[in-house]
Amino acid sequence: MQNLGNFMDNKGYAVFLDIDSTLLWKGTVPEINIKTIDKVRKAGHYVFINTARSYGFIPQSLLDEVPLDGVVAGIGTDLRLCGKQIESHTMKKESLKQIAEYFMGTHREVGFEGENTVLWINPSPERHKKHLIEQPPALLHSPEEFDTVYKDEKISKMYIRGHLTPEEYEFFGKENIMYQHEVYAEFVPKGFGKAVGMLKMLKYIDIPTERCIAMGDSGNDEDMLKAAGISVAMGNATAEIKSIADFISTDAKDGGVAYALEKIILT
Repeated sequence: MQNLGNFMDNKGYAVFLDIDSTLLWKGTVPEINIKTIDKVRKAGHYVFINTARSYGFIPQSLLDEVPLDGVVAGIGTDLRLCGKQIESHTMKKESLKQIAEYFMGTHREVGFEGENTVLWINPSPERHKKHLIEQPPALLHSPEEFDTVYKDEKISKMYIRGHLTPEEYEFFGKENIMYQHEVYAEFVPKGFGKAVGMLKMLKYIDIPTERCIAMGDSGNDEDMLKAAGISVAMGNATAEIKSIADFISTDAKDGGVAYALEKIILT
């Protein structure tokens, strides 16, 4: 990673990449993405991940193999630059206990995504393999464990398998921003979002939004794409995301990140 002082004289672009179905495809980063990101950084530009995943839910293998200048994690709640955490915003403990108590009475798979790990209620048999967790899932057995076993864990956001009911939407939406996807929902404290985290990072590195490129594929990418100077949708993105993008790339599985970087920056 770059030294923080190097950003002050930068005249290049800052690129912000979603992970799932953008940089990553079915657990693998296409090799062409890694090589092209390396070329972009060597050309004087900067590359960040901007993900809905909490930092503890990002595969370590991805962080090791992809050359990056920083990470915006947990839908804008956790900012890291040059290997150092510069902002951290977490969910209130009482709120976590209330959520845990509610979902422990169901059979729904729920993840409390933290800065160091993810705590699970009713994890599915495929959980380990599907999300590339490199250790067995940590289980939450009771709400009181937030006061004992996991008292030091910083929870950034929530993951719930399936669709939220209208009642759940209303109840949990009082303190949180909700994102409903095709097969899961996620929420984060109000006041945060991918755009919020991205714009904060741009201020830290003193790069204007005109030289900011954001790439994504789904609903929780919408705000960062609208806030960026140049917005890029993967070829596999939803129709809604494609409709607001300045540039539509190839599919993520075909190295859509690399294709866009070649067309927009390297040529």
